[in-house]
Formats: sequence, C-alpha cells, structure tokens
Amino acid sequence: MRFLPVSTFDDTYWFSFNDEPIATGNSLLPRLSDPSFLLPDESPDALWHLFASTWKGVVHFTSTSGLEWKEEHLIFPHAHSPSIFRDNGGVYYLLYEIHCRTYGKNGERSRSSRIMLSTSSDLALWSAPRKIIDSDDVPLSSFRGGPRRLSRPQLLQWEGHYRIYFGAGEAVIPRSGIRTGAYVMCADSFYPEGPYELSAVPVIKPEPDSRYRNLAAGAFRVIPCSDALAAIACPYFYSPDRRRTGSVMIIMRSTDGIAFSDGEIIQTTSDEGWASGSITSCDARYKENEETWYCYYSAEGYPDKRFPLRKESLGLLLGKRR
Repeated sequence: MRFLPVSTFDDTYWFSFNDEPIATGNSLLPRLSDPSFLLPDESPDALWHLFASTWKGVVHFTSTSGLEWKEEHLIFPHAHSPSIFRDNGGVYYLLYEIHCRTYGKNGERSRSSRIMLSTSSDLALWSAPRKIIDSDDVPLSSFRGGPRRLSRPQLLQWEGHYRIYFGAGEAVIPRSGIRTGAYVMCADSFYPEGPYELSAVPVIKPEPDSRYRNLAAGAFRVIPCSDALAAIACPYFYSPDRRRTGSVMIIMRSTDGIAFSDGEIIQTTSDEGWASGSITSCDARYKENEETWYCYYSAEGYPDKRFPLRKESLGLLLGKRR
C-alpha cells in the first residue's frame, strides 16, 4: 500500500455516499459499530473484509463492492472494538478489547479491561488471543473514579517500530449515556506482540474550553502518510447553542505521532435521523485505482425515551481530490 503525503488531505473534499446507513443491526442485535476494514488488494481473496462490534462480539463481514455486506461469522464472543492490521509479510493482526466484571466480598464492583491480539494468514483461522495491554498497567484507564477501561486499539508501524493507539478511561456522555474513551493513549514496541512501553502522557484528552472536545476524546483512527501521521478523531462535545451533546469527525495531523493538531471537520452529527446522536468510531483507507478515500463510520440516533434500544449503524463517507 502506497502512503500519500499528509498534504493530500488539504485537497480532499468529503461527501456522504448515501443519506441512509449502508449496514445496520436488526431488532435483536441493534448495535453495529467500530468498523475496521481491508480493501480488496489487501485481502487474500480480493474481497472487501470488515470487522465490527455487535452485542454478540466481533463479527467478520465480506463484500464484493464495499457497499453491500455479508455476515460471515462471529470471531470472538463478548469482544469489542476490533482493528485489523496487515504487515509486509502478509500476516493479519486483529486487535480488540475485552473486559469482565467481578464482585468483592462486600459487593463492590471492579472491572478489568484488556487489549487482545490474534493473528491469521487467511482471515478465516485465527490464533489463540494473547493479552497485549492491561488496564491495571494504564494509570489513566480510570476517568473521574470510574471503572478501569481501555477501548478501540489500533496497531501500525511507525519509524521502525510498532505503535498501538487506544482509548483509556470511560467517559459517560450526558443524556445519551454513550460510553466512550476519555483519553487517547499510545504505546510502542519493537514487535507487534509486545512488550509495549506506555507513553507517559495522553495523545488526546478532554479540553473544557474546546468547541468539539469538551466532553471526551472519543474514537481515534490514525492514517500513516509518507511524511507524517494523519488521524480522524471523533470527539464529543456539549453545544450551549443547541443545548445538546454531539460529536464530529475531524482530520488531525502530527509529525511525531504524539502532538496532533486539528484540521478540517468532515462530518458532524445531524439534527435528526440515524446519525443525529453521536459518531462513535471510523476507519479510512485510500483506494488507488479509484483515487478515492473510503471512510466507514458508526453512528446512532439521538436518545428517544420512547425507544430505549437505539440502533447503531454504519455509514460511508467518500473523499475525492479537488
């Protein structure tokens, strides 16, 4: 895969493929979120492959067009926020988060959260998962006294080593009740399986005075470029003008992979409809033969007391050079 210069994003305009989601859950399993995908030229069978979270766990989907998706099978039950990475040798690494609840003698609840890794050579058979990072080893995994939680890990190669970006801490968004990463952290290793050395400071954190990040950092998807790193962030905010919470998708840039600066906003939560509540996660890749960015994202509608079980669906943004 050829890396483009980060300046490519300055000349790209983004638009929705459709006003409606391209994939959605059903009445029994209404949530479909945290997409991570491979283009046909990255896969072993020339198909599109997508991994997403459902209430069952991490599910594998395939497609011949990238527009209509077929559910293949449940890979890891009770797992969350998958991310797929292919190395130069053709090995696929699937990262995800899993957590459990335990109760002490006095009924107090604790929760551990772990980032897991599994490998495959064909996207069909996966190795036994191994723990990569544990929430007990991440000081910021607890936000404002809440449970220790990690989320949305992503593996990439950067300047001769491997790096994992992941969410830390669990922020609860007012009214909607959405739980998302309060911070974005990173950790480095010389091997994809670790051990990983945690960065001492968060990459992204909530900023009370920020227009778009005053509640939580949210999801964060890094895009390696030839001369820097880009990222699409999905932070959460409260808008006094609209008197409601929301989220955006915003392009960010960094030369060192630690300090990121805000750029163009490419999507916001709408006033109504399936994506009016929050944009929860995304993944983006450049399809060279079409000269187009594909960005799949998950979103849900604004809370409605009449319908407590809200759907979370997948939408598609396309990016074209101006």
